[in-house]
Amino acid sequence: MTSPEISTPEPARGINRRTVLKASLAVPAAAAVLSACSTTPAASSSPSAAAASAATSAGTVTSFKGVTLQIGTNPSDEPALKEYAAGWEALTGGKAVVTVVPYAERAIKFAGFVATQDGSMDLLYGDPAFTHRFGDRLFMDLNGKLDTSGLLSSVVDSLTVNGQLLSGPLSSDMYFMVYNKAMFAAAGADPEAIPSSFDGLYALAPKLHVGDNFGCLLPWLAGYARTYWVAMYNGGGEPMFNEDSTQVLFNNASGLAVFESIKKGLETQFYDPNVLSVPGADFDTSILFNQGKGGSQIGTSQYWSLAYKGPDSLLKPEDVGACKIPAVVEGKFGTTNAFEGVGVNKYTANPDAAVSFLSYMTSFDGQKAMMLTGESGLPAVRSDVLNDPEVAKIFPIGSVLAEQGTLPSNTWPTPYDTYPVFDAAVNAIARGGQSAQQALDIAVSSCNELITKYLTS
Repeated sequence: MTSPEISTPEPARGINRRTVLKASLAVPAAAAVLSACSTTPAASSSPSAAAASAATSAGTVTSFKGVTLQIGTNPSDEPALKEYAAGWEALTGGKAVVTVVPYAERAIKFAGFVATQDGSMDLLYGDPAFTHRFGDRLFMDLNGKLDTSGLLSSVVDSLTVNGQLLSGPLSSDMYFMVYNKAMFAAAGADPEAIPSSFDGLYALAPKLHVGDNFGCLLPWLAGYARTYWVAMYNGGGEPMFNEDSTQVLFNNASGLAVFESIKKGLETQFYDPNVLSVPGADFDTSILFNQGKGGSQIGTSQYWSLAYKGPDSLLKPEDVGACKIPAVVEGKFGTTNAFEGVGVNKYTANPDAAVSFLSYMTSFDGQKAMMLTGESGLPAVRSDVLNDPEVAKIFPIGSVLAEQGTLPSNTWPTPYDTYPVFDAAVNAIARGGQSAQQALDIAVSSCNELITKYLTS
């Protein structure tokens, strides 16, 4: 699932594509992305060796010998940041200590930094929700300090608040479509170029429905309605809320078109009707996909890797396809992101060193070294790395992420929880037989009620 909304604790979002893998698999989720699909030996024996090589090729840099940076982050980003810390040390002589700040404590701790102007942690976890929540009260504006010319535009946009870049992107994970090439070929589609619109996919629904198999495995009614809805809505390129989340802006033709598309997909049974409210949500539906029991799923690179060469996958690697999320309106594509970032605490005593760390973290050499030899394996935030021939050997979907990463991906975080709103709206279609317009009306009126409560609380 995408980053949680600001007011809702992470555990309340339930099982999702990132947290399940981070918490439950034998290897870190990020490592699964690359290690599961690796077909060639690593270029060097360790991330530190690769980092040293990258440092050697980087040319003249500022020395930060004697400087120790403190980095506060979440559990799943810790491995990657430790790898980048090794690379930055090899490059500059500085040191970086990575500390996990549990989710339950993170907001309170960060708020304390604002209240006391505490700079004891130089670099801070800064996904889109946190950057929107704390803004420039906590995070330094990196515009003019961090070179973003090689970074995926969608990632940079998601970490920008009121024109200020408040976090350096750590990873580019986002939602895209993973599909079973063999099933689509049997349905008469070109397995290398399946329909690029939802309408085109819905037309294949009867042929994809073979026995107990259906065209797509999505747990729409298990807390994921908002996530999938936003991924479809973003293709229209219109805002969902205004900048301060006090006005609903999706009461428009694009919003209606998404609900109409969802209704059509349910009616044609492109979406498997048996998994709409599966208790294990998209973790369980992903297992079904890996067993060949569904034509497609919408998810992130971790789940692609488990289907591609995961230990329990029954699929042939060559049958696991990946493409952009189809368009609701032909030619208009979008997604929703699971981006992670790292921001500079504006009260740090080491601003130059902190920016230097982010510059290495987002550099071509740093990112390529981590993808080729690191164990964390978070997807790069640079198109030149994602499209690099060496990287493509172990991460063949890099070009898909590079293309998807230029498209609208906003998660539209708000200071109130709208996940139940979209659960109810889609449920009204799926279980209540209501129209797309009625579902839109439910979502709009419910969000307006939340805004009223927010402004008067």
